[in-house]
Amino acid sequence: MQVKEKVSLFSQLEASAGKLEQLMENDEQIIIITADLAESCKLKRIEKRFPDRFINVGIAEQNMVSIAAGLAHEGFKPFVHTFSVFSSLRACEQIRTDVFYNQANVKIIGTHCGMSAGQAGSTHFSLEDIGVIRAMPESIMIAPADAVSAAKFIELLSGIKGPAYVRLDRNPLPNLYDESYEAVIGKGKVLTEGRDIAVIAIGEAVSEAMAAGKELLQQGGPVITVVDMATIKPMDCDLLRRLSENHSVFITVEEHNVYGGLGSAVGQAAAELGLGIRLKCIGIPDCYPQGNPIGCNRALYGLDKKSIKETVEKLYGVTGSRDRGINYESGVDE
Repeated sequence: MQVKEKVSLFSQLEASAGKLEQLMENDEQIIIITADLAESCKLKRIEKRFPDRFINVGIAEQNMVSIAAGLAHEGFKPFVHTFSVFSSLRACEQIRTDVFYNQANVKIIGTHCGMSAGQAGSTHFSLEDIGVIRAMPESIMIAPADAVSAAKFIELLSGIKGPAYVRLDRNPLPNLYDESYEAVIGKGKVLTEGRDIAVIAIGEAVSEAMAAGKELLQQGGPVITVVDMATIKPMDCDLLRRLSENHSVFITVEEHNVYGGLGSAVGQAAAELGLGIRLKCIGIPDCYPQGNPIGCNRALYGLDKKSIKETVEKLYGVTGSRDRGINYESGVDE
């Protein structure tokens, strides 16, 4: 599989909706449900083409999830859409009890994740959803890094019976993958191979980590390993174990609170596996970020390319290796 870096033509939301529209042409059991967010979730084409299988419940997220669970028990395949902050918090009880407890075949698409709601502010930021959903037994949680992988995971999940939560970014992202990408639950993907420092990221942060790695290489800095840990739960423990063989530092990067997110999941797994790894978690500290343009907030909380690069450089003294031989344009070894 070749990995490439270019500007994506479509956002994750458009890619996800486009894939669902395609799947609905051949699968009459798929039903789309939203809480008055057809436009924001890029579902207008589906609403127009499949009005009998499109349900807008209004601003009633709890009802939306319960309706979806009921439809699932009747043999349908509901995909519910709302901002991830509303699905994980406002409808938390219904997701826990109606969906995961009963293993209902409901796919929850949480959009506008992290701080991607921008100037809407903290009320619309989703910085707790990973911690909330990850704590639910038998839950599956996916956070794709680009539009291609988002569409591939939607296709994969449409054929798997049982509940899952997918975390999608609002803003267009660089396409890191081509159509040969294979979505696999429970497996991370190594995009660049280095030594000593492994940057493990999800969602939008993967692109920033790749850009930081490329700039470090161009400036003669350390060559880092970059991992797309698209499946947050179940965690790819085999990959963590393999990374620990030639890395002494893990840096996790996520647009989520540092408590309960990817960093917590990686740290818990590393401790239980006895990996003896130093861990640095980059994310939102114990605070409520203010409404700002997304770029401003990412820079403020260390989530942009420049900040990730600086974090790597600060930790580089712990390791001291200067490997070469990685092509950050393609993401594959030279």
